[in-house]
Amino acid sequence: MLHRYGSVAVELARRLAAHRVGDRLASVGELAAEFGTGRGTVQAAMKLLTDEGAVELERRGSQGSYIVRLDYPKLMALGGLETVIGVMPVAYSLHFAGLATGLTRIFAGAGVPLVLAQVRGGRSRIQLLRSGRCDFAIASRMAWEAEAEAGDLQMVLSFGPGSSVGEHVLLVREAANGIADGMRVGVDPASHDHMRLALDECRGKAVEMVEISYAQAMSLLLSGQIDATVWDGGAPLLAPGLKRLPLRSRTSEAAADTEAVLLTRAQDASLAAILRARIRPEAVVAIQRRVLAGEELPSF
Repeated sequence: MLHRYGSVAVELARRLAAHRVGDRLASVGELAAEFGTGRGTVQAAMKLLTDEGAVELERRGSQGSYIVRLDYPKLMALGGLETVIGVMPVAYSLHFAGLATGLTRIFAGAGVPLVLAQVRGGRSRIQLLRSGRCDFAIASRMAWEAEAEAGDLQMVLSFGPGSSVGEHVLLVREAANGIADGMRVGVDPASHDHMRLALDECRGKAVEMVEISYAQAMSLLLSGQIDATVWDGGAPLLAPGLKRLPLRSRTSEAAADTEAVLLTRAQDASLAAILRARIRPEAVVAIQRRVLAGEELPSF
């Protein structure tokens, strides 16, 4: 359907999907300069989108053209975004179940078709994003700060402190009172946060770092294969004989490890514009808080 005008029609559809009714549209000349093409190509692409019923414009003389109607599902489909694929942490806790519920509902309400997959480990999710196997990744701000220097990703949305986890704690057997020399401390290399927080907690101590999967932490502690690990303070303890201790390295409730952010590839400017225009982080968090308070059941 878009073969005659190719990338211009696709990009124009994505551009319009980030607009609202009442917005002024850039002029044909401005769009042609931005897309690096002729005015006739832009006009033909706009006519195609209009004929498809994806957009309706009103010409207001020297003021330019204004949007009077948008069909977001059609624009997303014509822009090659029939489905937006996101990856987020595994929803093992109410925090993440609430976040998944909020994302699912707000994307649906905004007319952005979403497939939301759960993948363990911030490094793994970011690698999937970089490889093009998903369109966005949810990670902590701490993970984003560790990856930002590469310049190939961008932070599009932030959900605020406490949106990823309430807090991280030290998980030990009941007899222990903190990190001590000689301990074996479990660290999950797939997680920026887990590695960073564990290293900070063990600074100045003669310990052995043991690579683990986060999901194995409790069983490894109970079997004596490790003596301590960093843990999500909001996750349930499913076995007796373990206890949580506050991290001595923790300095603020607004720590970067508690904040969820949404990342896209830096080159995906049009998708980033759509998400910024259509997805309200505060609405996602409001649903998450209702799930945390027991006022709403998780649904995703």
